[in-house]
Amino acid sequence: MNRSKLEMEFKDELGKKFTLSLDEPREDVSEIEIKATMDDIVARNVFYTNGGDIVAVAGARIITTTVDELEI
Repeated sequence: MNRSKLEMEFKDELGKKFTLSLDEPREDVSEIEIKATMDDIVARNVFYTNGGDIVAVAGARIITTTVDELEI
Protein backbone atom coordinates (compact mmCIF):
# COMPACT_ATOMS: atom_id res chain seq x y z
CA MET A 1 0.00 0.00 0.00
CA ASN A 2 1.37 3.43 -0.96
CA ARG A 3 0.78 6.44 1.23
CA SER A 4 1.58 10.02 0.40
CA LYS A 5 1.88 13.30 2.24
CA LEU A 6 2.18 16.86 0.98
CA GLU A 7 4.50 19.02 3.07
CA MET A 8 4.36 22.78 2.57
CA GLU A 9 7.13 24.83 4.16
CA PHE A 10 6.82 28.49 5.05
CA LYS A 11 9.03 31.05 6.82
CA ASP A 12 7.79 33.15 9.72
CA GLU A 13 8.81 36.67 10.74
CA LEU A 14 11.89 35.35 12.55
CA GLY A 15 12.99 33.33 9.52
CA LYS A 16 12.11 30.00 11.11
CA LYS A 17 10.47 27.26 9.07
CA PHE A 18 6.85 26.29 9.63
CA THR A 19 5.65 23.06 8.00
CA LEU A 20 2.06 22.27 7.17
CA SER A 21 1.35 18.62 6.22
CA LEU A 22 -1.59 17.16 4.37
CA ASP A 23 -2.12 13.40 4.20
CA GLU A 24 -3.12 11.79 0.92
CA PRO A 25 -3.18 14.76 -1.46
CA ARG A 26 -4.88 14.37 -4.82
CA GLU A 27 -2.72 12.33 -7.18
CA ASP A 28 -3.11 14.89 -9.95
CA VAL A 29 -2.33 17.99 -7.86
CA SER A 30 0.02 20.30 -9.75
CA GLU A 31 2.92 22.44 -8.60
CA ILE A 32 1.01 25.49 -9.79
CA GLU A 33 -1.99 24.61 -7.57
CA ILE A 34 0.25 24.01 -4.55
CA LYS A 35 2.13 27.29 -5.08
CA ALA A 36 -1.14 29.23 -5.49
CA THR A 37 -2.53 27.68 -2.29
CA MET A 38 0.64 28.48 -0.38
CA ASP A 39 0.64 32.08 -1.64
CA ASP A 40 -3.00 32.36 -0.54
CA ILE A 41 -2.14 31.07 2.95
CA VAL A 42 0.58 33.73 3.26
CA ALA A 43 -1.64 36.51 1.87
CA ARG A 44 -4.57 35.68 4.16
CA ASN A 45 -2.32 35.41 7.23
CA VAL A 46 -4.02 32.14 8.17
CA PHE A 47 -1.47 30.82 10.70
CA TYR A 48 0.51 32.37 13.51
CA THR A 49 3.63 30.65 14.87
CA ASN A 50 5.87 31.22 17.88
CA GLY A 51 8.06 33.22 15.48
CA GLY A 52 5.19 35.45 14.37
CA ASP A 53 3.17 35.57 11.20
CA ILE A 54 4.01 33.43 8.19
CA VAL A 55 5.58 35.77 5.67
CA ALA A 56 6.98 33.65 2.82
CA VAL A 57 6.78 30.37 0.94
CA ALA A 58 9.92 28.25 1.47
CA GLY A 59 9.17 25.06 -0.49
CA ALA A 60 6.99 22.01 -0.87
CA ARG A 61 7.35 18.29 -1.45
CA ILE A 62 5.25 15.18 -1.78
CA ILE A 63 6.55 12.24 0.22
CA THR A 64 5.47 8.76 -0.88
CA THR A 65 6.03 5.70 1.26
CA THR A 66 5.27 2.06 0.65
CA VAL A 67 3.79 0.14 3.58
CA ASP A 68 3.83 -3.65 3.52
CA GLU A 69 1.57 -5.11 6.19
CA LEU A 70 2.85 -8.36 7.70
CA GLU A 71 0.64 -11.16 8.94
CA ILE A 72 2.01 -12.28 12.27
